[in-house]
Amino acid sequence: MRTQKRTADRSRSATPVAPGAPLAAAVLAALALLTAAATPATAADPTPGPTAAATAPAASAPAASGSASAPAASGSAAGLLPAEATQAERLAAELRRDPVYISADQPRQVPRSLGPEFAAVARRTGVPTYVLVLPDADRTLLAQVHDRLGADGLYVLVQKYGGLTVSAFGVDLPAEDAARIANHVTPYDAGPLAGFTVFADKVRLGKDQAAAEALATERHGDDDYAGRYISATDRQNQNLLLGLAVVVLPGLLLALGLRFSRRRGLPRPTEPAPAARRPGAVDLGKRQAVALAKAKDPAAKGPTAKSPAKSTVAKSTVAKSTGKKAGQPAPAPLRRTVLAVTLLATVAAVLGVVLAAPKVFPQTLDDPDLTVTRADLDARTTEAAAALAADGIYQDPSAPTVLTPAQLAAVRQRTAELAARTPVYLLFTGSDSDDESGGSGTTLLAQVHQRTGRDGVYVQVDPVGGYFELAEFGPAGTDAPTRFRHADLRYPDRSTASDDLRIPDRLNSVLDTVAAARPTGEPAYGNGPTALPELRSNKLPPLFSSDFGPGLMLGFMLYGVLLLLAWAAIAVTRAVVRSRRALAADPTPPQHAAPGPRRTAAQPSARQLRGWAAEDTRALAVRLAAADQDAPGRARAWDCLDAAELLLGEDGGRTADPSDLAAATALARAGFDALHGSREARLCRLSPLHGAADGGRVPSWFPVVDLGTGTARLCTGCLDALRRSGADRPAADRAARRAEADKLLLRVPGADGRTEATVWDRSGQVLPAALENLDALVLRARESASVQ
Repeated sequence: MRTQKRTADRSRSATPVAPGAPLAAAVLAALALLTAAATPATAADPTPGPTAAATAPAASAPAASGSASAPAASGSAAGLLPAEATQAERLAAELRRDPVYISADQPRQVPRSLGPEFAAVARRTGVPTYVLVLPDADRTLLAQVHDRLGADGLYVLVQKYGGLTVSAFGVDLPAEDAARIANHVTPYDAGPLAGFTVFADKVRLGKDQAAAEALATERHGDDDYAGRYISATDRQNQNLLLGLAVVVLPGLLLALGLRFSRRRGLPRPTEPAPAARRPGAVDLGKRQAVALAKAKDPAAKGPTAKSPAKSTVAKSTVAKSTGKKAGQPAPAPLRRTVLAVTLLATVAAVLGVVLAAPKVFPQTLDDPDLTVTRADLDARTTEAAAALAADGIYQDPSAPTVLTPAQLAAVRQRTAELAARTPVYLLFTGSDSDDESGGSGTTLLAQVHQRTGRDGVYVQVDPVGGYFELAEFGPAGTDAPTRFRHADLRYPDRSTASDDLRIPDRLNSVLDTVAAARPTGEPAYGNGPTALPELRSNKLPPLFSSDFGPGLMLGFMLYGVLLLLAWAAIAVTRAVVRSRRALAADPTPPQHAAPGPRRTAAQPSARQLRGWAAEDTRALAVRLAAADQDAPGRARAWDCLDAAELLLGEDGGRTADPSDLAAATALARAGFDALHGSREARLCRLSPLHGAADGGRVPSWFPVVDLGTGTARLCTGCLDALRRSGADRPAADRAARRAEADKLLLRVPGADGRTEATVWDRSGQVLPAALENLDALVLRARESASVQ
């Protein structure tokens, strides 16, 4: 069940009063209660006829069956009750007048003009129903009102945002289950009347059915029931989406149509082949061509030569147009048709988005459609003005009583003493953003002053929040508002953990401030605006407004991105298709193709070497299978492949030593170089994995840094790298040269993966043979395999 937040009853601190004042106040309160209870209040039972109807003072039509009759009121009305009356007594007096009471504190959220609609829904329950629409109250208030009213029936408390609290007295209906259902299934923004309508429909169900439905609704979270209205932000998002749709959808159709219109036309129907020419037959086509050639001969002069030329030109043109081969692409008419259809589809897409938008986004309001009248806005100020004119104190029926009779008597005595200098008027009512002033206490006091027409100091006390507001009106003002602000009495003290608002003590301090005020010699007009704020319109912005323009710009940007992506996808697809077609037509790789993979890492791991050896050996086998039988270097490549496979063994190198894996990788690399046409038998001195040493001899400083003799050779990549590093410069020292060479020198990891890697020419039994040449490496690999 949805939990309603309520303000707990707070203990009030007593204010010291004059002797005998509590006794007098108690006597006055007892007399008021006896007067109110002189005639017991009853609720008429529901009957089919109109005899059970209750009429409100504002409505003369009789109520339908099932409505609550307002109990006969022998006491005074709520507006005329003394300020000492409790909240329950004031609300009971209101319900005697009308079984539906709507607080005047929230006219912008629940105006009093909704009273007839609440009454009509209440009659659907079939039993006397008393409805209290209050901004804030506690469940115990319903029992207190029932005790004061003395009438059985359904008592429903409708809170500000639609939460329901119910109590049933003397009727056997599933009120609690119906309230649970209404609190769960009613959208949070539907308004109080919508929730009360659901309750009235569900309370007429049987007890078992209502209990089962309440249990089912509680299994679903509140998020399962979407809101009924959208916000202005949602409408902005809708307009942004419309801007995107107006650009992107027609744009995609236009791009697709233009793509189709650029395609070649379908071939024409094939004409029958000309029959074999009979002997002696005349070839008209050739004759026309000859005639055309003659006509263009510059030797032909005179008028007799010009006319035949024109005739033969026309004939030759016909011969050319009719002599086209079958299957030639159709000319422009087909493309024009596709383009015309594309333009029509684009315009239709734009119109479709524009016409479908009101159907897809039909919302026009962001709140329930309420008709707030001027009487709704003036209801509370009218009540307050009447109470202040009669008593000087206005106690809001919707607000709890915060002063005891004794405290109130003391306050009356103080205001009576101040009346000679500065009249003080007290209003015990709160301010909220949904009230007539929009939450401004100064505006509320100014409105009440306009109603009463009486000058003086007006003090507002919020019984629930504990806030104070003070305003002064009159031709001769005082510094009371300034003293009030300096005394810091507006807000309750929140520095302690106590919930006590200390309203009586703070009110006495406010009266002390007024008593100490001094004239300023200037008129006082309050300290805030006097006019009520305008009613907020619940109309949503129209479609194709607000963010529609930014949506168009964003749509063009998105459209451009989509076109680029489509172009890239088409280009990639074409490239893939071309490569596959070319491979299918000629699967043999060209001789100038890349000669296999290059392994340039200087310190590979055992796992890398294992993967390289297996992958490169398989690639060399595939390349050899596709090579021609008389391809150059084929025999050497076979020797390299055979030696590499011997080193890998039957398990594909899973148990081979890292040095043997490096040797197998070097053999595969050399096999690729042989197929590529290389005749170099020596391998790179720094790393045999680089393949043939086609770069030339090592630099002259290699023997100085202990890298072998000067007759060794390097691959082109290593030689270029050393030159770029500056190691060949005469100014380079021995350490710098050795460091640059070590960056390229191959080191093979240990067999267990933990020992330090060693230089390749001292690793294993097979790999060091690469120092001599490729043939020595192949021979050593075969010998090692035979020994194993």
